[in-house]
Order: sequence, then C-alpha cells, then structure tokens
Amino acid sequence: CPNGQIGSPPNCVDAPPAPTSGGKSWQLVFNDEFNGSSLDTTKLTPCFDWNTGNCTATFNQGRERYIPSQVQVSNGTAKLVAEPLSPAYASSACLGGSCTYKAGLLSTARPRADNGSDYLFPFTYGYIESRMKYPGVSGFFTAFWMLPTDPTYSYATEIDIVEILGGEPQSVFMTYHYNDRNDSHSLNNGRLNNGACPVKDYSKDFVRFGLDWQPTYIAWYIDGVKCGQFNGNSSTIESGPMQVILHMMIDHKWQRDWGLTLANQSLAATLEVDYLRIYQQK
Repeated sequence: CPNGQIGSPPNCVDAPPAPTSGGKSWQLVFNDEFNGSSLDTTKLTPCFDWNTGNCTATFNQGRERYIPSQVQVSNGTAKLVAEPLSPAYASSACLGGSCTYKAGLLSTARPRADNGSDYLFPFTYGYIESRMKYPGVSGFFTAFWMLPTDPTYSYATEIDIVEILGGEPQSVFMTYHYNDRNDSHSLNNGRLNNGACPVKDYSKDFVRFGLDWQPTYIAWYIDGVKCGQFNGNSSTIESGPMQVILHMMIDHKWQRDWGLTLANQSLAATLEVDYLRIYQQK
C-alpha cells in the first residue's frame, strides 16, 4: 500500500493518525465502506441495542423514530435520512408522546434484544473513525458515540466521539462519561471551543471524526488533528467491549434548551457516511 496507508492492494485504507505502542502496528479489524446498494446487516443494524422487533424510537424526548428504510446506500456512501413522518407514530419516548419524524441509524449493536442475537462487533480498545458530512441545520443533532455491550442496559460508561447541534455546527462536543456516568470529562471549554482543533463549520464538506481508546487514555481527532485527551487507568477508563452508534436526533432536549430547534416541521436533512472503520494495535 502507498505510504500512510495499511492493508493489501486493492484494499488499502488510510492509517490512523494516532500513535502505536512499541513494536505494534495498526490493523483494520472492522470496516464498512458502503460500496453496495443496501445496508450490510451482518455488519451494522439500523436500530438501537434495545430493539425488540419494531426498531426504536428516540430515548431523549426528541421527535424521531428510527426506521430501517431511512438508511439508504448508494454511490459509495450511506445516507441517514431524517424527514417528517406521517402519520405520526405514538410513543411515550418521543416529544409529547408522538414521533413526528423518521430517521436512519447505524450501530454495531444486537439486531434484536429479545431473540438471543449477539452484538455484531463487540471490541475492546482501538481507533474508531468515520468520514461523514453532517447537516448544519438547526434541529438536526448528529451523534457518533459508544456504549458498553451490556444486555442489561447498565451502561457504566459512554464515549461521545462527537455530538453536534446542527444550529451551531462549529461546536463539536467530545465527552467521556464514566463512574456509572456520574462523572464526565469534556474536551470542550464551553461553546465554540473544540480543544486543540479549529473552530469552524465542518458541515460544509466531509470530515473525519476519530477516537483512540486505549487502557490509559482516550483521545479525540478531527481530520487527523488531535483535539485533546483524557488520561486514566483501569478504575476510570472502560476496559470491556463496546458498541458504536451513529445517527441523527431531531429537536433533542439539549437543542430545545439552547433554542436550536427546527425552524418548521417540514424540514428534512441527511447525514452522509463515507465509511466506518475500527482499527486495533497488533
């Protein structure tokens, strides 16, 4: 492969920007390049971990219900489409008990929580990266994050690779929640601050968001630039397998609190994903 890439031709991919420890090198252990015409459900599910057959609605009093048809794969990318849902879907999880939007989601979670299916790709430590184009539109919230693969839903940690409120697309929130999610480390010093990474509207083009999760630190990257790092040990850093989740939320409570909601409920937006890759040091 060319310099700066790993793998074997013709399947060469960019190497992670994160360093390796002595004597090790990065190896690609999971990837979906979205080169087909439909979602490969052996790799990714379009529903949350707690799907029991009807996919999943929001869990934050937003407006969205996740539906598999809202994940559309073509021309080398996956399109996660959020658009009005008519008729609305009744659910206590949604704002006012009514899901008025349908949306797409990608995850390495279990396809079903009620039939004994396994997590699609549980992994411990590694570099996780996705190249995507997110909408800088108020009301659409892009979330790329990780939870433990815990079928009891007792998630003791959460790694937010990025959270972006579309009404303020320059702020890329990067956070680690630990100690039963009672403690948090945020890379951002308030709004319009991305740690060591530039503050700009990344929604104008495709952007690479990455995270290096290792036993003694967690580091965040944007377009190959290290934004910052949380240092810890086995008492603070998650040491068990995790799952990856990528999706959009609509009028999430955070957005409502900040006044960054939909201008009107006829708007639609797409989160376009070029690839999702996971690397580990071998």
